[in-house]
Amino acid sequence: MTTIRVRRAWTLVEVVEQGLASCVGPQGTLLALDWQHTSYRFAPHDAGGPGQPSWPLSPYPDGDYCIYLSEDFSYGSSGHPWEESLCLFGEELLDAVSAEVDRVLGSLIRRSGKAVGPA
Repeated sequence: MTTIRVRRAWTLVEVVEQGLASCVGPQGTLLALDWQHTSYRFAPHDAGGPGQPSWPLSPYPDGDYCIYLSEDFSYGSSGHPWEESLCLFGEELLDAVSAEVDRVLGSLIRRSGKAVGPA
């Protein structure tokens, strides 16, 4: 599990959505969970492209906690709205986004629950 401090929300959304879509495969679905609003099961490859509906929720923490989760719970993301951080978990997702994490999303603040940078 890796937690990062968010710098630029628009890039964060792109990186996380692309990483999740690559993990789920062309026929798979994800769960988009928001504790205070409607939750969804959706196919990422049928969302976000030209002429397609947008993803149902943003992975960026915009005042609510939002969780994207694989059907088997093996990977996903969780945004923390007050800390302005994003937790990415599961080896498959971390491998998919690792090249972008340091460059785009900023410094790590926790790895596997342990502090590694400024909070």
